[in-house]
Amino acid sequence: MMMRQRQKMSQQAAQEQEKLKSRLNSIYSEDILNIARHFGNRREATAAQVTDIDNKGITIQWQWEEKKDSGKKSTDEMQFAFREAITAGSAIQEISDLASEANKALGLETKPQLTKDKEALEARTLVSFAFRPPRIQVMASVLFGLVLLGYMAFTEHVHPSLAFIRRYIISQTTCYYIFVIAIGAHILEALAVFSVCQLIKTFQPRQMTTEMQVKWTIGGALFGIFCLHDFMARIMRQFAIADSMKGPSLSQKGYGQN
Repeated sequence: MMMRQRQKMSQQAAQEQEKLKSRLNSIYSEDILNIARHFGNRREATAAQVTDIDNKGITIQWQWEEKKDSGKKSTDEMQFAFREAITAGSAIQEISDLASEANKALGLETKPQLTKDKEALEARTLVSFAFRPPRIQVMASVLFGLVLLGYMAFTEHVHPSLAFIRRYIISQTTCYYIFVIAIGAHILEALAVFSVCQLIKTFQPRQMTTEMQVKWTIGGALFGIFCLHDFMARIMRQFAIADSMKGPSLSQKGYGQN
């Protein structure tokens, strides 16, 4: 049973890689050629194609005409290792980075077509996780409430203006337990936000940066649910977008569809 599943997964991966290779060689042939011209140190290259691609890297072959022997064409190839083992779909990012670096080195001012299409797709399918703090009134109220609660919890003889509250409404012991529970809840919320951010950063590093992760974590620790509500709304929106796409792969849908 396990062997059949592995064979099926292997066949699906091979089909995915072939589709991606075909798309790169047809729609993004100019980007592949520029990669060959720069990294292969052959600016006179006239054609290039992807001959192999898997989760570890990509092989590009190119050809050029010999200056000394007019009409004679020579070929060469180069393997590009991906930074880590990835899927055929996410290989788009690696190849896009290579194309962008090649264009820059060749003095081309325009972005590679692959990069343009990838960015357009991401704009439609990836929710922005740029940190947006709660309203100033909310932040001030939450911080004031925590400070006041801490003061009531750890001060035996409070200010005269708070003496009535201490004596007839809420005791020091009650304030202490409420304060501990509130702080504990904020810490748990911050840890939850940090963990979710880490997952997003692992699978979509361009969608979640370390700076964003730090901001969301601090926001969760200080403002609790008032910060967590916005964060969870974006998570749910991302799930909704993913569900509406019905699981297409990057190599099958989105690129080259203008």
